[in-house]
Amino acid sequence: MIRLRGWDPVMGMNLRNARIARHNSSAAIRLVNDKHATKEALASVGAPTSPTLALLRSRREIAALDWDGLPDTWALKPNQSLGGNGILLAFGRRRRNWTSSSGKRITRELVADQLRRILDGDFSPRPTDWALFEPLIRAHPDLARLSHQGLPDIRVICDRDRPRLAMLRLPTRFSGGRANLHQKAIGAAVDLSTGRITHALVGKEPTETHPDTGARLIGATVPHWPEVLDAARRCAAATGLHYLGADIVVDADRGPLILEVNARPGLQIQNVTGHGLMAPTTPPRRPR
Repeated sequence: MIRLRGWDPVMGMNLRNARIARHNSSAAIRLVNDKHATKEALASVGAPTSPTLALLRSRREIAALDWDGLPDTWALKPNQSLGGNGILLAFGRRRRNWTSSSGKRITRELVADQLRRILDGDFSPRPTDWALFEPLIRAHPDLARLSHQGLPDIRVICDRDRPRLAMLRLPTRFSGGRANLHQKAIGAAVDLSTGRITHALVGKEPTETHPDTGARLIGATVPHWPEVLDAARRCAAATGLHYLGADIVVDADRGPLILEVNARPGLQIQNVTGHGLMAPTTPPRRPR
């Protein structure tokens, strides 16, 4: 475990919850729990986010879905899922069907069944939900080479439009390709001014290289870093949240995209970066 510097006040769960209650309205929290509404809000302030290819609100719309109009690759997501549950990814087309990342066949019948489960609220805290098709995101090659399969993402904690801390989350074999720190994904501290990785943890253990790929992490730079920070800065104006966690991916073709905005971001980023969230920070330099 990295020891936080003695002069960095650490934010605990009670302080975090008090800050959220004081600064994040219930309306703003409801907004970011709705992926489709959040994307529309982000687009209204010019923040980059993945477009919606199709939005299904009822079983009747499954029957009317233009299957041939879907692209060769896509991501199917519940609108209000928790923890990334219910997501189905297509990496290619094979005649009438699609293929998974491992090459397994994804039939139209399988997709229709997943759509019904999403609409029935199987992956949502509510009794019913909507389903979204989005373009499949492919990691920027500079990040893909640091990761083991899956999709790396960047978590930026913001106080209104001011980034406070940032980390890169890298999937591992142990995490099953998910960028989830609790499943032993790598948490890598990112310097706000430069976008460079300064140190990294797997669980509580420091590491300088990725345990599966052998890629050196320390000193690597997150591509499009000024644009990543600019995207994070726009989240408060878009959502009304004053304390938030912006989850951002860097697509190989489209650059930074806001994947999600969190009204209750976790506190593990303090251990990863070695900085407490209660500490005063110097804002990162804006590019000229």
